[in-house]
Amino acid sequence: MAALQSIGTAAGTLRRNPILFVVAAAFSLIQLPSMFAQAVSPFIGSIISLGFSGLMIFILPFFLGGVLGMANEAIDSRTSLSTFVSEGKTHYVSLLVVYFSLLAVNLVLSFVGVFASVFVGIAVLGSNAQAGTATLAILGVVVLAVTLTYLAVVFVSQFFGHAIVIDDLGAVDGIKRSVACVRNNLVSVLGYSVITGLGGLLVGAFAVVISFVLTPSLQHQGAAVTESGAGGPAASAVSSLPTVGVVGMVAIAVGLVLVSGLVGGFFAAYSTAFYRSIRPANRERVNA
Repeated sequence: MAALQSIGTAAGTLRRNPILFVVAAAFSLIQLPSMFAQAVSPFIGSIISLGFSGLMIFILPFFLGGVLGMANEAIDSRTSLSTFVSEGKTHYVSLLVVYFSLLAVNLVLSFVGVFASVFVGIAVLGSNAQAGTATLAILGVVVLAVTLTYLAVVFVSQFFGHAIVIDDLGAVDGIKRSVACVRNNLVSVLGYSVITGLGGLLVGAFAVVISFVLTPSLQHQGAAVTESGAGGPAASAVSSLPTVGVVGMVAIAVGLVLVSGLVGGFFAAYSTAFYRSIRPANRERVNA
């Protein structure tokens, strides 16, 4: 199966080119200020996080183009930082266009979901119990439809960056190539998505724990809920998390950088190896 075979390819690539770990770790450094700002003040942390989120929209395309270009080169031979810079610059505009397009789609889907929730909520308040139940059922269907649509868009477009960088396609053709690859290799892509999804869950759980540790207000809330007797095991677990000092924050920073480097480097090599195994053999553009 391509999803499993690509793991071996990625492992060999990373043994020859550990610089992929270094690039991924370096990228994680720019995310540390917003995370540690939470330890100083949740309000300040929120402002900084919002600012970094806006900034990341413009940084991510360059990083994605660079790291995928490095991973593609690393599979065949050795790679270097010069490849990161050149590939990031070459494909920046196409990747940025796709990022903004996907952001627009997400905003539209979010608007539909919020509008439907508000409309149905008003309808429930102005109806009897039986009609209210039916209206809530409609809301559930709408929310489910919006969620499935969002997941479908993410699923079929997940290789747009690889198509743009590896196959040197434009924004539109990159999306088309991604859709075509997913459509023609559905079982393999499902297996790949399960593997990357499980990895994402583990990393996400780690990030949540770190966020709780670095946000004192969340621990205080958990302690208050526990003392009132209204909280369950979750509140007790949050309140029992240790607080960290300067040394602890430095240790967490080092740990985050190392984990991000390992995970980011592996994902770059793995996703590139997998895409190369499912992409069309020729370089002609595929009409999805």
